[in-house]
Amino acid sequence: MPRLSHKATQLLWATLKILIVLLAGYFIYDKLDRGDLRSLQFQLSEINTSSLYLYIIIILLFTVANWFFEIKKWQTLVSIYRLVRFRESAIQTLTAHLVGFVTPAKAGDYGAKALYYPKEQRKQILFLNFIGNMYQLLATLIFGSIGLGIIAFFTSGTAIFFWSLSIFMALVLYQILPKILRSVHWTLKGNPWYKIKKYWKSIAAPIKKKVRLFSFIRYIIFAHQFYLILYVLGATTSYPFVMACICATYLVSSLIPVMQLLDVVVRGGVAVLIFGWFTIPEEIVLSTVLLMWLLNVVVPLLPGAYFLLVQKPISTIKTV
Repeated sequence: MPRLSHKATQLLWATLKILIVLLAGYFIYDKLDRGDLRSLQFQLSEINTSSLYLYIIIILLFTVANWFFEIKKWQTLVSIYRLVRFRESAIQTLTAHLVGFVTPAKAGDYGAKALYYPKEQRKQILFLNFIGNMYQLLATLIFGSIGLGIIAFFTSGTAIFFWSLSIFMALVLYQILPKILRSVHWTLKGNPWYKIKKYWKSIAAPIKKKVRLFSFIRYIIFAHQFYLILYVLGATTSYPFVMACICATYLVSSLIPVMQLLDVVVRGGVAVLIFGWFTIPEEIVLSTVLLMWLLNVVVPLLPGAYFLLVQKPISTIKTV
């Protein structure tokens, strides 16, 4: 098969980048419900102007903090191969976020980050990204289980049974999951289970500890951002109940595999169902989910689009 010339490759890559940006813009426009936007605008108009500006600043700071720790998490993971600057980690993270936005199950997030590294390191980079995502999922599972347990206790008094079952299932999975993966010859991006396990053990414990800590901090940040938006829009249910519903919402919606651009639809439906237990108005819940999606998914796409258009696809990073 004939190889493309350097100019043709550059033109193809530039076209692909522009197409990704245009697709992201179209998907955002297509998924924004005009009725939800009008409802959100009405609710914001009911808030005192001076208070509204203060709330906006605080809520935006939550978004900055959320992505700060996501960038730090990636910076920590790739430090195995090279100490990257925060800005370099931000470019890789936000560009990958944009590509992942327009691909099923955030698959593009893996490929985009890998393109910043030499070919011989890309399999390891894919696995590092997988580790970061799994630690974030771990935080979701732990806090979500606690949230579901609290809801079960106050609605049917079955929290002890629920938590006992959760702990039992976690122990069972911890014991049998590795055996199942070995027996079915499970692979990750072509890497067999035993190689993945070996590579996992080779990663220094302090790095895994920091990544786990950043994942939990991120979760606490965006969960409380969700709570603050609910409070600003008029939800009056007490803090423990609201946080339990938030954690349960993230857990249930994270178990439904969808493209990131559909996340707002799925999470909105799940949130309405769960928050309905505590009679929080549906319009407040949907407006909050929409705002969370805009702030933590859509807004970071803007710097991601800029970095994608101006940065080279493949880095000349050298191993340490």
